[in-house]
Amino acid sequence: MKNERERALIDLFAAMEDFAGSALECYHYPCHFEGQDCSLCYCPFYPCLIYRLGGELIVSSTGSYVWSCKNCRWIHEKESVEEIVTYFSAFSRQFLVEANWRFFSKSLQEILFGMELGKEEKSGVYNLMPANFYGCECKPANSGEFLDVIIENFIISSVKKIESMDEAKGIVIPEKSGNMILGMIEDGFVRCIL
Repeated sequence: MKNERERALIDLFAAMEDFAGSALECYHYPCHFEGQDCSLCYCPFYPCLIYRLGGELIVSSTGSYVWSCKNCRWIHEKESVEEIVTYFSAFSRQFLVEANWRFFSKSLQEILFGMELGKEEKSGVYNLMPANFYGCECKPANSGEFLDVIIENFIISSVKKIESMDEAKGIVIPEKSGNMILGMIEDGFVRCIL
């Protein structure tokens, strides 16, 4: 995964110089949609853990969890690339190389929502459920589970289903099933449509 992270930063720095546009010569083109902007082939926000962009947790062929971006179009829309480049141009390249996942998550939320919606819980857990529920149609649920995700060096190292914030150790996100996400707002479970 180290190579993918390096490639994401190389793509970001190249896009800061000039946009690539559609990479028609690429063997995989179009990997997301016809006419996509390929400037950020490797996403600087990976793994974003925000379902609204089209990604989701899957189990890979090796049995590990990965964030699948197969259905994400946002990073390949020209307007998104322009916004991302404008945002990150305010930071030095060295800072971006040394920045952690949490910085990139905060940056993505500021680009998408105008502010960071995720919040640090008292135990050091990062609650990303508010960013996932933002703008969704939600209804109360009697009970449920959500996910505790541990990320180390931009790699998902573990995922655990939990029923309480007291059990969390990493980043909490809703559990997804089809177009529904289930998690907690405040102290109550909710079921939301993406």
